[in-house]
Amino acid sequence: MRVLLIDDEQFYFKLLQKALKDAEYQLEYAKSGNEGLAKIPSFEPEMLIVDLKLPELDGFEILTRLRRDPKFSYVPVIVITSKDELSEKLKAFELGADDYLVKPFQPEELVARMGMLARRGRAIQMVQKEATGANDATIVTVHSLRGGVGCSSIVVNLGLAFYKLWGKQTLLLDSVLTAGQVALLLDAKPTATWENLVGLEPENLDDAVVAEIMCSHKSGIRYMASPRYPIAADTFTTEELRLLMEKIRKQNDFVIVDTSHDFSDMSIHMLSMSSTILLVMAPEMASLRTTMSALEIYDRLGISLDKVKIALNNNSSNPAIKQAQLEKVLKRPIDFVLPFEAGEVNRALNFGQPFILNNPDLPICLVLEKMAYALSDETLKGLPPAMPSPTWKRVTSQLPKK
Repeated sequence: MRVLLIDDEQFYFKLLQKALKDAEYQLEYAKSGNEGLAKIPSFEPEMLIVDLKLPELDGFEILTRLRRDPKFSYVPVIVITSKDELSEKLKAFELGADDYLVKPFQPEELVARMGMLARRGRAIQMVQKEATGANDATIVTVHSLRGGVGCSSIVVNLGLAFYKLWGKQTLLLDSVLTAGQVALLLDAKPTATWENLVGLEPENLDDAVVAEIMCSHKSGIRYMASPRYPIAADTFTTEELRLLMEKIRKQNDFVIVDTSHDFSDMSIHMLSMSSTILLVMAPEMASLRTTMSALEIYDRLGISLDKVKIALNNNSSNPAIKQAQLEKVLKRPIDFVLPFEAGEVNRALNFGQPFILNNPDLPICLVLEKMAYALSDETLKGLPPAMPSPTWKRVTSQLPKK
């Protein structure tokens, strides 16, 4: 959980650092009201600890502005002050404070209160989303500049992992307009493809049209298939893609996107609007070079590298380049490592039978389930399902105990 402390006394930042780190909270610090307000949009705190007496802008004004912003109106706020005055407490609660602590206080007491407020904040956020009908879908775009590293297979099996984990609406979006493989890997016969959108005027791209091109699969997920015959990558304008994705986001909880191995307009659009970019590589020199190139181009395009996760897909039981060597060259850690599974994976590719459905006990399936959980929204992870699936139970049983 991301916690922002706004307090002009740096002593309290140092006091809370260890306690919050031990509780697995990420702590950010601002020493004035203006600095705190400036950090909120970029840091996106899930909880605030605010001193009422601050230079430039006091805690009451921060509370007022925060509660006016729909994006952060649900974020729990604990106010702290050196004065135990009833009038200040009442004013803070009237402005939307969730709790109140008088200095000096014990870090352990603050952490205990934070745990309770965090659970309540997540519940309020979920209720607000349901009440407004908002649906900020989790979108994972799988990408690589080198073919043959398993991107399409990861898209299919990761999408199924999301569905098995949460039981929520999941769409596999095949944006490879020349030779997409998602429908083939599902052994599916699509009733509609991207071809159905060619020549359609933007004003006619309504929810019903979008729903019709999302085909259902027997597993329970949906998929949007690549055209039967190749069409040009620039067939659709940026505005048409924006409208399409806007409607897709509203109709699904998870969208897993397969992209071509390039930086076409279609690929750039899918990468830009993603919650997470899963950059896939193999433990080989050519793949390492293209992975480094992709990271550099993301940066040049203004795509935040913070949302890029690297997945190492082992294509050999004894890779020539070890993970530690790859990480040293990349100058960043590899986030997910998929184990080598030749026989079952090849069978799944040839027969269109996803291995996560046919053989869920394979080590690679367990990795994909954990990956799906890691890439899920924090709000969703914070509220256990009313009827937990076997996949959810299996994944969460292996999480570190808090």
